[in-house]
Amino acid sequence: MRFALRRMTRPVAQFARPSPSLYFRGMASTSTFQIPADVRPLTATDKANVSATAPILAEHGLAITKDMYRVMLSENPDLKNIFSIPAQNNGDQPKALAGAVHAYAANINDLSPLVPTVVRIAEKHAALGIKPEHYAVVAENLLAAIQRILGDAFTPELKESWYHAYWQLAKIFIDAEADLLAKAAWDGWKEFRITGHLDETYQIASLEFVPVDPAMLPLKPYKPGQFITIRCKIPSLGVYQCRHYSLSDSPSDDRYRITVKREDLDGGSVPDGLVSTHLHKLPIGATIECSFPTGSFHLPNPLPEHVVFLSGGVGITPNMSMFNTLIEDGAKTKISWIQAVQTKNHHVFQRHVDRLVKLSAGRIKSKAYYSEGPAVGPNTEEGFIDLKKLDEDMLALKDNKSQYYVCGPDPFMTKMVADLKERGVDPANIHYEAFRAGEVE
Repeated sequence: MRFALRRMTRPVAQFARPSPSLYFRGMASTSTFQIPADVRPLTATDKANVSATAPILAEHGLAITKDMYRVMLSENPDLKNIFSIPAQNNGDQPKALAGAVHAYAANINDLSPLVPTVVRIAEKHAALGIKPEHYAVVAENLLAAIQRILGDAFTPELKESWYHAYWQLAKIFIDAEADLLAKAAWDGWKEFRITGHLDETYQIASLEFVPVDPAMLPLKPYKPGQFITIRCKIPSLGVYQCRHYSLSDSPSDDRYRITVKREDLDGGSVPDGLVSTHLHKLPIGATIECSFPTGSFHLPNPLPEHVVFLSGGVGITPNMSMFNTLIEDGAKTKISWIQAVQTKNHHVFQRHVDRLVKLSAGRIKSKAYYSEGPAVGPNTEEGFIDLKKLDEDMLALKDNKSQYYVCGPDPFMTKMVADLKERGVDPANIHYEAFRAGEVE
């Protein structure tokens, strides 16, 4: 849906997992960067050594990654243009890396459980412009940080095993990211001009933007549900900051739309909400830089007979992209739209959804839950979503091929996925996108 038509107007959920061979087969990288010549395949001893460090990393991993980022960003200040500074300050980024390193050590003998994580991280790395050369910088700083924190316990034998294990993982990412770049609409950062700003609620705004370079037109269609990465120069920091935002509308050949929640500035030295506040303040005609759309959270092909969308807060954005696409494409897919918001003042896209429900002749069913206020308007209810009480038709439980798209904060995700499983939904049919610091926003 274009603006002119509208008033202007991540818990343990499962993807239908891609084959591990897709990301672990050793695809050739187009970069001229070469893996260090002394790197060799992992031996049984290497795997045993790395696996044995998993309990140590569970205890000391956060201290290691905090120390690593402290030194690495101090000695490589240009990397501050890539990493989220608020996520560094509040500890979210070190915590995420610590969890990833521990998971790698714990699964070193069978990496297949890590495939969904590898996919999501590789997508974000490619979108951020992470290059193979960056992995050498991280290798040096990560191993040095482990040595500083663990001291003599990090023996030369352990260090050697971790050196080769690190480069095994790095090669997986390098190859996966090269594959993504080969399929991307473009490489690097492109300039876009803001052509539309619509306040959806007092805290959420939709922005439309078009490429400055007309040679980019027509835009290559993205898959509904995917995200785009935006880079802004933040004057108060003197560096760029990058954020991932889900595209919130059906694909267009000449523009993109994102819907951004303005996070309140908390008064810290580098507060959360810097980029969202910056975007909300940009006037029509201002420019931003974007990398290509990507992401694994999108509609399947062929389309199922029934899709159930479960959205919490601004997690509605990728689901809205899929919703609008199903409407515009004239598909016969039945839609169940279930949304959690705080109050009517937070109910983003309410009029849009209500209008389409009325026109759908029963094809679309919707239900919104207000957790902090009285229900206002059609198809609303006070309280929290309770999937255990929803009828089978609303949850499309009679069709074991129905697909479920869940997006929102972690507590919301955990609850929704658990309830869906309890109602008998196959985990392979549950798809999710987590909205958290360091993740897609």
